[in-house]
Amino acid sequence: MKNETNLPYRSLLSFGAFLILFQLAIGQSQGEHTPGIRGKLQLDSIWDPVVYLSHIPTLNDMYHMSTGMIISEASLDSLGNFSFATDYLSEDDQLYRIHISKKGAPMGSLIIGGDEENHMFVVGNKYSSIVLENIPGNPPFTPVEIQGYRPAQELREVDRIYTYVDSTHFKGSSVKGEFVTKAIYEKLRFVADTSSHSLVSLYALHRSKFETNYPINKSFYEGYLKKWKGEKSNYFKTFRSQLPQESSKDYTAYILIGLAFFILGFVLNHFLKRKKKKGPNPIQKLSVQERKILEEIKQGRSNKEISETFNIGLSTVKSHVSSIYTKLNIKSRKEAMDF
Repeated sequence: MKNETNLPYRSLLSFGAFLILFQLAIGQSQGEHTPGIRGKLQLDSIWDPVVYLSHIPTLNDMYHMSTGMIISEASLDSLGNFSFATDYLSEDDQLYRIHISKKGAPMGSLIIGGDEENHMFVVGNKYSSIVLENIPGNPPFTPVEIQGYRPAQELREVDRIYTYVDSTHFKGSSVKGEFVTKAIYEKLRFVADTSSHSLVSLYALHRSKFETNYPINKSFYEGYLKKWKGEKSNYFKTFRSQLPQESSKDYTAYILIGLAFFILGFVLNHFLKRKKKKGPNPIQKLSVQERKILEEIKQGRSNKEISETFNIGLSTVKSHVSSIYTKLNIKSRKEAMDF
């Protein structure tokens, strides 16, 4: 026979357990939506229990390191928990790097590749909530799960694809390695083409070694630039500057070259016309005496005055004047004065 008196007590316990679970669920939900970068890192004893956050201004700076790039640091507690406040970050999405250092090593040391790679990248802003947790092992950031901000999760998926390039799964012939690497880069370009988040898209394209792919796939990059033509961030400005000018259909150079040739042609044509029009100086056709008489005519003197000046006959003066008219191709004294 059942003991009916225990039913209210059991119901109370069940209700209390429900409240506890509900409060835990609410607390976890609120934590996932509270702005900040937080998480749990379980590290081997070789690592210093401090996490650093750096701002990456352009994708070319992903593997640059200096203490000036570090904007915050957080100590791990006994369980490996850490937290970064993000209220001072930009309102727009930016790229950040989280890294740790070995004990005794400078805090700005960066290890790229291998089993001791000590960093990872995240995208976020002052309002985003990013929660990450790793699985103990090496490298410490390779098996990391991200919750919260969706673009940060998408960025992590891009990194997962990229890590296969150096994966030991591809040991074998170089031909096979090249084939698989090419397929991975093609997958990254597909992610870049389909992603709706500009920085995640550009991050995937940057990982795909676009510099070597551009010459054989120009139409893709022209379409890509057209799709994100409204993006004015430093990330896209740097990316555009790395592509050949022809990819953006910039005809400025051609216009300037054409304009230079036009000006050169105009100046040359004008010079030749002036030279042709100018020709040999007609004055050189005149004799010494005729030049002297021409100067007298320019002074407004009459034939009689010229005759008296040079002590020659009037008929001689008239003969010289007629010769001057013929040689200079003029017909009057006024034209001679204006010549």
